[in-house]
Amino acid sequence: MKILTGPSKAIPNYSCRQRDKLAGVIGDLSSPTTLQIANVLNLYGYAQISFGTTYTLLTNKLLYPSFYQMLQSDKVQTLAIVKLLKHFGWTWIGIIAADDDSGESQSRELVRLATLHGICIEFMLKTQPQISNIRVERTAIHKRTLKKSTSKIVVVCGSVSLLTMYGEDSECDEMLKKTFIIPASWTVHYFSTKSSLLPPALNGCLAFTPPSRMMPKLEHFSEKRNLASQPHDTLLEHMWALYFNCKTSSPDWNNLLEHFYKIHLHNCSRDIKMEELSGRIYNTQIFGTSYHVYKAVYALAQALNDMTAFFSWNSEDTHIQTYKNILQHFIRRVNFIDPTGEHVHVNENGEIPHIYNIRNYMALENLTILDKSAGIFNPMASEGKQLIINSANIMWKYNSDEIPSSRCSEDCLPGQRRVLKAGIHLCCFDCVQCSEGEISNQKDRALCIKCPSYEWPDETKENCIQKPTEYLSYDSDPICLIFSALSILLSILTSVVLGIFAVFRNTPIVKANNRNLSFLLLVSIMLSFLCVFLFLGRPVDITCMLRQTTYGIIFSVVVSSLLAKTIMVSVAFKATKPSSKWRKCVGVKIPIYVMLFTCSFVQVVICVSWLCISPPFQEMNTHSYPEKIIIQCNEGSAIAFYTVLGYMGFLAAVSFVVAFLARKLPDRFNEAKYITFSMLVFCNVWVTFIPAYVSVMGKNTVIVEVFAILSSSTGILGCIFFPKCYIILLKPKMNTRKGLLNY
Repeated sequence: MKILTGPSKAIPNYSCRQRDKLAGVIGDLSSPTTLQIANVLNLYGYAQISFGTTYTLLTNKLLYPSFYQMLQSDKVQTLAIVKLLKHFGWTWIGIIAADDDSGESQSRELVRLATLHGICIEFMLKTQPQISNIRVERTAIHKRTLKKSTSKIVVVCGSVSLLTMYGEDSECDEMLKKTFIIPASWTVHYFSTKSSLLPPALNGCLAFTPPSRMMPKLEHFSEKRNLASQPHDTLLEHMWALYFNCKTSSPDWNNLLEHFYKIHLHNCSRDIKMEELSGRIYNTQIFGTSYHVYKAVYALAQALNDMTAFFSWNSEDTHIQTYKNILQHFIRRVNFIDPTGEHVHVNENGEIPHIYNIRNYMALENLTILDKSAGIFNPMASEGKQLIINSANIMWKYNSDEIPSSRCSEDCLPGQRRVLKAGIHLCCFDCVQCSEGEISNQKDRALCIKCPSYEWPDETKENCIQKPTEYLSYDSDPICLIFSALSILLSILTSVVLGIFAVFRNTPIVKANNRNLSFLLLVSIMLSFLCVFLFLGRPVDITCMLRQTTYGIIFSVVVSSLLAKTIMVSVAFKATKPSSKWRKCVGVKIPIYVMLFTCSFVQVVICVSWLCISPPFQEMNTHSYPEKIIIQCNEGSAIAFYTVLGYMGFLAAVSFVVAFLARKLPDRFNEAKYITFSMLVFCNVWVTFIPAYVSVMGKNTVIVEVFAILSSSTGILGCIFFPKCYIILLKPKMNTRKGLLNY
């Protein structure tokens, strides 16, 4: 306030200075004090450059248009922490946050980003820096929470030291088991290079630190400083207490240092210099804050230099406050290479972008601290190249080189998927096998991938493989070979019967009931046996179109022939009666052939219409059996298919009725009796076929249909022609006109 109002009394909103030469303010280190200073300076419009704060709120240019900072906000370092967690596969973490604005801001942003990246928060502990009853109660609760927790990684949020937060409790067993991730906002001066100043809980921790560089002449200046030359320098006195264990002039401060840092202070010579520290403990590259102070001063000086060079005047009557707003413009345009070689420029948020170093700290047995580089995070780099980690350079808890695992549930193996546990975090899940027809070819998949319709999972459910195909194959199905053999044998048998009838074509038993119809019937039966081959083997479009229509037409010819033979028997019997009108029809063959042609032609028309409108085709059936592909014939039109069967059934029924009515004719015309039995066999087979055909799938439908064709054809062949062959071959005396009349 004295800087703003004058050297006498601090009067808010009033300045006693006649000439205000304040160009701007550099500071502060911590976020709370920086925020308070910014609230005041913002009212006056003075530029403020902080060298330590990372508070995100201060990057809001609507609230703090004149504020700038050397370090980037918590958003950037929170993103860096999340990327680090993802890099090591840590999806189950805890958070310890300072119970202040900085801790609240960082923890809220961390939870938001972690959730977006699939990282779950097991617990969040809020700590108070002040010693109080509330803090004691919270500490007890926190210890119980830590004891029950299963996460191995803890992220610290806020700018409060772990020593301040927990004091002696920082050495409890629960804390020692955790690996800590320290943000850059947890200022670097909490890390020292003496093992007594590194809390045991921080062994193996990973800390984000802003960049630090060796500054010209500062190292030489600091190493020559001592208490003898600067007896009233309290800062130097405190440093001597930390690095040389020297007592300070304040007993209260001595007690505080001994309590927190667990060191024993003693009287020291005031001539000790910093350069006498073993291992050059004081190093400006470790104490990076000095570099950021240096950079803040240099940036403001550069902006002032650019502004004065632009206006080219410097009158004593010119008040620098006249240029307060103009100076903001030049600070925002700062862009230079500082004497350390770093590129300095201000982004749109008033920050100077920089690379974060990731350090690994480990206390060694020789009372020194091992400080190793674990990697970097470059927010200016492209996505995927921002985080660079040197895992081989990291020493973890208990001097282990094995990366700790922090997951609520272990990764699901390939072939499995995650199933969330009810009422628990998304990171806690069970692993179950993928469902039927699904695979998981990677670890920790939330969902399984459904295989394409022509593929099926292998035994491990890691890959989709081609489904096996199923059809009535000559290679793998013995029934196919059996049907083929039966078809050939029955065809040969039919041809033998045809040959016998051809040889004995002039005998009475062959000439009875129109031998030409018998020849046509035998040829049709032989073709019905041979059409079985259209049903065997791998179906293709042409065989699918031919198989149903071919046997439909052939069977129509067979049944029509039987119907014609039956009608001929009936006409012949009726013609034997005196004065019968049927005598004119005896010996006339044209009506019989017209009827035969007409009955068969109707079936031909049905089949041709079927092929023209909706023909059968080859189909890859992937639905009936999910684990295999059934190569089958799709009938195209179910109506046409059952119309063909229905018409065959109609002809068979008519033939059966006519033959049944003619079964008691004189013995020499007793072929109607055999036709009755053959139609009875035919109807029984095909009536049984329909429910069997509908109830089975795949190649079994083909087996049922082939069996029906062979059975019905064999029934007709056996019932009608075997008795005649018996007479022709074994009872030749009966195959005469006299013998036939006596039969």
